[in-house]
Amino acid sequence: MTRLYELLQDDPTRFHGKTINGNSLLHIAVSLGNDWLIIQLFNHLDTHLMLYQNLDGDTILHCAARAGHDHILSLLINHHAGGQVLMGVLNERRDSALHEAARGGHANAVRQLVAAGDNMASKVNIYEESPLYLAAERGSVEAVQMLLGCAVVDYRGPRGQNALHAAVCRSYDIAKMLLDKMPELNRRTDSSLSAPIHYAASLGNVNMVRLLLQADATIAHISDNKDLSAIHIAASKDYANVIEEILHHCPDATELTDREGNNFLHVATKTRATSVVKLVLSNPLLRQSINEKDREGNTPLHLAVMNRNREIVHLLLSNSRVDTNVINRNGLTPLDIASSCADCSIRLRMKKMCEELTSAGSMFGTHRMDVLMGKDQRRPEEELNRYRILASNMAIVAVLVATVTFAAAFTLPGGYNNDDSNNQEQGMAILAKKLAFKVFLISDTISMLSSISVTCLLICTGSLDHDIRLHSIITAMKFMWVALGGMVVAFSMGIYVVLVSKCRWLAVLICGMAACVPFMACMIACWPTFVSIKLVQIDRNQKSIERKTSILKVNMHMPHWMVVDFVTPESSGK
Repeated sequence: MTRLYELLQDDPTRFHGKTINGNSLLHIAVSLGNDWLIIQLFNHLDTHLMLYQNLDGDTILHCAARAGHDHILSLLINHHAGGQVLMGVLNERRDSALHEAARGGHANAVRQLVAAGDNMASKVNIYEESPLYLAAERGSVEAVQMLLGCAVVDYRGPRGQNALHAAVCRSYDIAKMLLDKMPELNRRTDSSLSAPIHYAASLGNVNMVRLLLQADATIAHISDNKDLSAIHIAASKDYANVIEEILHHCPDATELTDREGNNFLHVATKTRATSVVKLVLSNPLLRQSINEKDREGNTPLHLAVMNRNREIVHLLLSNSRVDTNVINRNGLTPLDIASSCADCSIRLRMKKMCEELTSAGSMFGTHRMDVLMGKDQRRPEEELNRYRILASNMAIVAVLVATVTFAAAFTLPGGYNNDDSNNQEQGMAILAKKLAFKVFLISDTISMLSSISVTCLLICTGSLDHDIRLHSIITAMKFMWVALGGMVVAFSMGIYVVLVSKCRWLAVLICGMAACVPFMACMIACWPTFVSIKLVQIDRNQKSIERKTSILKVNMHMPHWMVVDFVTPESSGK
């Protein structure tokens, strides 16, 4: 510090040096909290350097307020010549020093600047940000409290927001202070016509929603530029607790609809908000919302089916108050919509959905079924791509099984006979005479040969002929199950033969576990696909569909695409 003092004494013009951004030595010193240079400024320099602005228009007062250096700020404000002048200087963004202090949440700096006067709390910058808004956005309770004590204070923020919009996203205490001092902010909306309660509902902040509604319950009726009220926003985010709070203060909020005529349950159904749906179904007071229609005549059940959401469909059908036969403006019931789905990637899901709707009493509307269901719109390239993916997956499994079973054939359980005294038995399997060992070899051989057969069959899936591809995949799948079964048997027999003489119960237990695992895996993971391929075979004519309805347990008019996505060569040739 002494050396710096000597340099400045030798050449006072060093005070006038500038950085590339126009910062003087004083800007840097203030930002770093060096009050010694400020004192030197008062003693040796004129006021002109004190009022100097950098390229952003910041004075040293802006820098001190931004950094929150209270001592330096006090020196600058109380300067007999330049203090009051600095207070009125704005930078390029039209920020005053109070803006900078509030933006940083420096309560002590805000206190000093507010006490100095000049009505800085009533000014906004080019972004329409007031110091009160910036302090609320920062979450500084003390700074907000001091700003609210000013005689004139502006509450505006960017994009039409006000300080309460920022407060609901930051601090309950600040929001409460603003409501006590400026209750009118509760109904002020931003550029999208969103009130503070829209922000609170979108965050799922129940306490904040309660605070706002306690101040004015009618704010629940305010809609934004998309006609969405707070209850719609809470429903879209699946905040059931927020909806309960809104309905507690404003029960008629259930009647609010958006521009498409959707109530909050419609919105919850569209956005898969299961918690909100469960809330409505469990509350008898909300029963009028269950079967309400939007402007297209769709009930929540219609919308759930349109969105292919089986979970919400199941929830709605589990409630006896849900009307399953409401007809929308297109003349469609929920079953009509589920039956006319043309998305082949979720056909099994829609088939199950149709079964649930039929079981719940849903019926088809008054239609010609051929017009309603149309034709199968599957594109050849999509079908060929599905065949390729299935064949690729099966090939990987087949090669893996072949590798494992081939290796197992030469690493026999029990090992080989290495007795040099008996040339006839040397190199032979030690457990060759055991029945379990023989079963091991047979099943291992069957598994390896079956997996090799699968690999060979899958070569034919590249054929351009549809029947050849389909026949190859179905046959390969049969061999695949044989290969997997043989591998499991070989594993269990290999373990059994080496353990049975020492620990019989453990050998039996492992065999039982190995036998159960494939069946469990099949039932849990593969059963839906396997059933869709094997138990039901598609036929393109209506007569075949009617013949299979007893198996599917659904209405005889169920579209053929729901039944299965594959067809055997035998059925296609009939």
